[in-house]
Amino acid sequence: MVNKEVSHSNSVKSVRTESKTMAYKQETSIEVLRLDEGKVFADGGLKAYSVVAGCCFGLIAAFGVMNSVGAIQAYVSTHQLQSLEASTVSWIFGLYVFTTFAASILSGCYFDRNGCGTSKWIGCALAIVGVFCLAECKKLYQFILCLSILYGVGSGILLTCYVSCVASWFKEKRAHAQSIAGIGGSVGGIVFPVMLRKLYSQVGYAWAIRTLAFIVSACMAISMLLIQENAAVMNYQSKTLPWKETFRLYVRYGVDLRFLKDKKFVCCALGCCFAENATMVIATYFPSYALSTGVSESTSYTLITIINVAGILGRASGYLADRFVGRMMIITISLLVMTLLSLVMWLPFGHTLNVLYVFSAIYGVFCSSILSLTPIAVGQICSIEEFGRRYSMIYLMTALMSLPVFPVAGVIIGKGSSRNYNMFIVYCSILTFAGACLYTATRFLSIGLSKRKF
Repeated sequence: MVNKEVSHSNSVKSVRTESKTMAYKQETSIEVLRLDEGKVFADGGLKAYSVVAGCCFGLIAAFGVMNSVGAIQAYVSTHQLQSLEASTVSWIFGLYVFTTFAASILSGCYFDRNGCGTSKWIGCALAIVGVFCLAECKKLYQFILCLSILYGVGSGILLTCYVSCVASWFKEKRAHAQSIAGIGGSVGGIVFPVMLRKLYSQVGYAWAIRTLAFIVSACMAISMLLIQENAAVMNYQSKTLPWKETFRLYVRYGVDLRFLKDKKFVCCALGCCFAENATMVIATYFPSYALSTGVSESTSYTLITIINVAGILGRASGYLADRFVGRMMIITISLLVMTLLSLVMWLPFGHTLNVLYVFSAIYGVFCSSILSLTPIAVGQICSIEEFGRRYSMIYLMTALMSLPVFPVAGVIIGKGSSRNYNMFIVYCSILTFAGACLYTATRFLSIGLSKRKF
């Protein structure tokens, strides 16, 4: 009799647990489906794809330089700043990543309220001035001022405009559209390192950077003419406020701490922090690692080019994510593959040039998948009215994390011994694995154990 009662009690608990699980799945599923319900997204057409084209040209400049930063770091570390420690030089590039991501905090809030009409021109002006002044740099503070602050802030504002504009035109095909636009970053990453390598030896550092600046200016000019938000889905704030109230509003909503109450957002933001900083720190120090193994300077630049060429293939992840398994799943798989590649291929066999070639190609595919889909992951957990603010909040957190990540990497590398670089590889692997775990948690908090596309 007692056994029957215990059995009945257990079965009741089981039913209750199962019903709670089903209700949780149904609730989270409905919550996700309701995002942007009733909004009219073009999801195609001439206007929408002209915005994608403009974003592509803009990313040739913005992400192209970011993907080529290793070529700049490798040169200035052995020429203008050769007397400084690696940990000191790393502050230039750590601050560059910080300002690029942190600059989105005000531009994201501005985009949600007003679109990109004014902010894109401000970002363009700052970026162009910064990259031209970079050609004249000889001292550490000059590199920080021109690359880390001027170009970093300008390109950060533009990145928010590019990503948010594409998101306002697409919903079902958002990852696919963003991946197409992201090809620009890979193209810049292919062309710029090869170009700089040749120009360094032919015309010197100053004219090499000036040539880069002219190309960046032309690409940004084209993007300025083409990018525009989709007014049909925007929630413009037409009321003009006094400047003091406007300032208070941007301080309040630019860093909107209410988002931190959302567990999905926190996990997604931390996943982005680890993923973005891992890919950037590898891109920055991979050429220096190659040089430490004894390869020539031209070969180290070739490895960067291979990464970016392979990155074009990685843009197909947007189509796969939209059509089959979902954005979060693709990002998670890519981060896990990067972790395995680092520990199984790069760590034990990285001193062999042929292995470096293969590693660069495979790494480029999966790294590109992460970079193109990370902004889209934000759109999975918020409506379009909040996209700019949530995107900027995530990248502010990513920027803050870059401040310790890059100097720590510089300290680990130290004088560049083989043992130090092996520790650096383990450090990068920890970052990518942590990112994979956090994106997995975001998916679970959003749709539970459901196998549907997300």
